[in-house]
Amino acid sequence: MENYLNSLEQAPVKPIRPTFLTVLCILTFIGSGYGIFSGITGYFTADTAAGVTQAAMEDAKDEIAGSSSDAGTKMAEKMLSGMSEMMNPENLKKNALFTLIASILTLIGAILMFQLKKPGFWMYVLGTIISVAAPFAIFGAGNIISMGIALFAAFIGILFVILYALNLKYLK
Repeated sequence: MENYLNSLEQAPVKPIRPTFLTVLCILTFIGSGYGIFSGITGYFTADTAAGVTQAAMEDAKDEIAGSSSDAGTKMAEKMLSGMSEMMNPENLKKNALFTLIASILTLIGAILMFQLKKPGFWMYVLGTIISVAAPFAIFGAGNIISMGIALFAAFIGILFVILYALNLKYLK
């Protein structure tokens, strides 16, 4: 009996993962999985997507050219111009690759944090930085669509980085 009690005292205590961290990791598994799927499919369908979108852009440009020149029309022209720049196969493939890389990094980071390993947090931060910087690097900082994509990625990424940072005390 005494040996049993001594073995209990010497048994290593496995740290318990907080429920909040578990939920964040599961949400990241889902989001990163979707990002990986999007990156792979986006890369292989870039040529088709560019062709279909370019045809639709030309029709929309012709329709806007015939309308009045108010502020809404100018904004629509700016957005169409930004979309036209974005929707070439090379840019779509680059974007898909960066999406794939960022998603893999955030997934690895979440897996490590799920295992309560602190390097996972930094891996997640790196993936988030890539997802925010990639649209600017690929499509240019002056492109209104790339700014929207980057702002969305930044909002979600920064929110999750902050939420993960609240759990840093549990990571080793």
